[in-house]
Amino acid sequence: MQKIDISTILASAIHESKNHIGTLLYQLEGLKRKSLDSESEKAVRKIEEGMKQLNDEWVEYLYLYRLATDGYEVHYECYSLEEFLDDQVFALLPAASAKGLSLSFKVSEELNAVFDERLMTAVVSTAVYNALRFAKQNIQLSASLEQDYLVIAIEDDGKGFSVNEEKEDELLFQSNTGLGLYFAELSANAHCVEQRQGYIAKQTSTQLGGARLAIYLPQ
Repeated sequence: MQKIDISTILASAIHESKNHIGTLLYQLEGLKRKSLDSESEKAVRKIEEGMKQLNDEWVEYLYLYRLATDGYEVHYECYSLEEFLDDQVFALLPAASAKGLSLSFKVSEELNAVFDERLMTAVVSTAVYNALRFAKQNIQLSASLEQDYLVIAIEDDGKGFSVNEEKEDELLFQSNTGLGLYFAELSANAHCVEQRQGYIAKQTSTQLGGARLAIYLPQ
């Protein structure tokens, strides 16, 4: 009997589940067009944002599978970081607003950099969804160029990472954000320029006082 590749089966199952979520979101959109009282509207919006988050997580898992099995080829293109972060805020603002949180971005209009947009979109959404769990009021995205590395950062005003989490790499995958951080790390590592490889860093936000997840991508 031929050996079953369980990882491929799981990846297929995730892909199918993602399609089902897409169908349910389409049906929910139809429900939103009907006259609903304020409480029902809030309930529908909360369900919708939860389903969108789940859909994004399925996308992340598929990318994670492909990255872990060397089945993903990085697509390098040059992007305006202002446009990229504006797109991320536009897509994720409803989820933040549903929790009463603000989501904004800060970046130089002139900043352009080379990276895989699909991977970084998934990484940013994962980081923002995690920040939604801990932020008190504000979440901020930013981008800058530091010593030939593009740095995309997600910051919040929550409790922040513990001192040990910031300093000890072995704790990287043991925190509440485990799988999401693993995905971010693999996505950053996939970006290589000559002998330089991308990486992530867990830091304290000097802007908001909470956690800061920084993704470093070589340029």
